[in-house]
Amino acid sequence: MTYEEIYRSKLMSAEDAVESQVKSGDKIAIGGLALADKVLKAVISDVKAGRLEDISLFGNLITSDIGLDDEDIPKDKFRYYAFFNGGYERAGAANGIVTNVPLHLSRFEDYFTFVDPDVAIVPMTPPDEHGYCNIGPAGYSPSQINHSKKIIAQINKHIPRVYGSSHDYHVSQIAAFVENHDPTVVPPSAPPTAMEEKIASYILDMIPDGACIQLGIGGTANAVGYGLKDKKHLGIHSEMFTDSMAYLQSIGAVDNSRKTFMHGLSVAGFAFNTEQTNSFIANNPKVYFTPYSFVNDIRNIAANDNMISINTSLSIDLTGQLCSESIGFRQFSGSGGQVDYVRGATLSKGGKSFIAVSSVAETKQGRVSRICLSLAPGSVVTTLRAETMYVVTEYGCVNLQFCDIPTRAKRLISIAHPDFREELTFEAKKNGLIY
Repeated sequence: MTYEEIYRSKLMSAEDAVESQVKSGDKIAIGGLALADKVLKAVISDVKAGRLEDISLFGNLITSDIGLDDEDIPKDKFRYYAFFNGGYERAGAANGIVTNVPLHLSRFEDYFTFVDPDVAIVPMTPPDEHGYCNIGPAGYSPSQINHSKKIIAQINKHIPRVYGSSHDYHVSQIAAFVENHDPTVVPPSAPPTAMEEKIASYILDMIPDGACIQLGIGGTANAVGYGLKDKKHLGIHSEMFTDSMAYLQSIGAVDNSRKTFMHGLSVAGFAFNTEQTNSFIANNPKVYFTPYSFVNDIRNIAANDNMISINTSLSIDLTGQLCSESIGFRQFSGSGGQVDYVRGATLSKGGKSFIAVSSVAETKQGRVSRICLSLAPGSVVTTLRAETMYVVTEYGCVNLQFCDIPTRAKRLISIAHPDFREELTFEAKKNGLIY
């Protein structure tokens, strides 16, 4: 059979794909960001109707609404295990059907070896002239697919075909195809605020020409990314390939010519489905996507000289412990790759790890300092204090690496909001952090 004949023989409706390929008790790998939403909605519909039960989903940071806030989903028959929460996961957690799995993304391969999924339900491109579908830049590792016993592919011609180490799957490897050609893209990030630009300014001064960069999510990371436009010979090794990275590479500021690991290539794990990024990465051999277990491997990160890692945090205590994923007991995001890149950058020759955090947060109880004596009850310690290097607010940048506790406390207080410095100093002395 030709690949066209194989494809047509397996092409069916979402309902038929679920009926023929999914059974009660199945563990389903769903990926992240844009999902195979048409198929997953059919799964949930069958759970609600009683045809399927004991269904488990495994994914992260989805940008497709599959109805996780639907109160009619039976909570004893359906569970979504998320290792990084976005808005839809938080809504599902409030509905009692989403739970969080603490996971460094460098352990992604090990995690899905442990999970051993029955089915992967994922979006893919249409097959090329050789019969291969491509998973594009979506936020999941091929580990999910490679460890699954069967694959249901939701085909979308608007997904950009990308270069990668394990991103092509032949039609003969796929159990069922469902077509849903959705042109929807994620809107670009909002422009950085003046405060985020100020935080970025301290970081930009410390990034040399020829550095290899990793950027996280958020306004400060965007401000740093676009602020690097006048640098030369930058490289990219990053969990996330951002709009600003596409811009930097398009103008030549990124050429990967000085990378000491995977020379000449921008290496990343995923990209958001924005129009700017999609148009740049589509069929671009200079941007190479790999599984998280590779791009987040500390040894691979550290193999890049002058590795610069830029991430954010929700709060930090006076000893340097970072809470980057929860608000008290409420899971807000996830461990992700922060620790992987903090460790990798600090082990890199000439490397630097930056944690950017605004000095205050506006809450229902009023303004509070993000730099605090101790983390709030229930707060998750994402990055250990022994691993925190540079911390940056709009009031400056301090280096905590190898500092004792009194020095750490004094340095962090110096970049706290002025309205809180006196109180922080008093509490630090009262509790023996400053002598």
